[in-house]
Amino acid sequence: MKYIISMIVLLLASISSLSAQSKNTTVEAEKAFAKKFPTAVANKWVKENKHEYEVEFTLNDKKGSANFSGSGEWLETELEIPINSLPEIVKNGFTSNFPQASITHVYSIERKGNPDYFEIEYKVKNKIAEVKIDSNGKPIK
Repeated sequence: MKYIISMIVLLLASISSLSAQSKNTTVEAEKAFAKKFPTAVANKWVKENKHEYEVEFTLNDKKGSANFSGSGEWLETELEIPINSLPEIVKNGFTSNFPQASITHVYSIERKGNPDYFEIEYKVKNKIAEVKIDSNGKPIK
């Protein structure tokens, strides 16, 4: 009887462990997201790697994503912004580097411990591409 109970406990522990390993987020990351973006709606959580989780969300009818560590530390936010909200210096930097391109989407990127930048999706000759541009209007390589 002890053997059967031990096997049941072992089986339940294994199932619990597998369930935790396949989870796409942690409670800490979810709490940190709710605190940083209290009015946002989380649409989908994805496990980026062993220590990082990304949430795709909607905030004020705009798409965004944010990355958190498993312990709930904020790492990065990518938020769609209106094209006309792009700072003039960034817009001018883009236009001078890509004169034949038309902007399709703009994202503001904030990263913990790093300078903010913009990710610009653009169309040129029926091809879609993207470029990262810093707040001074210079492309980031």
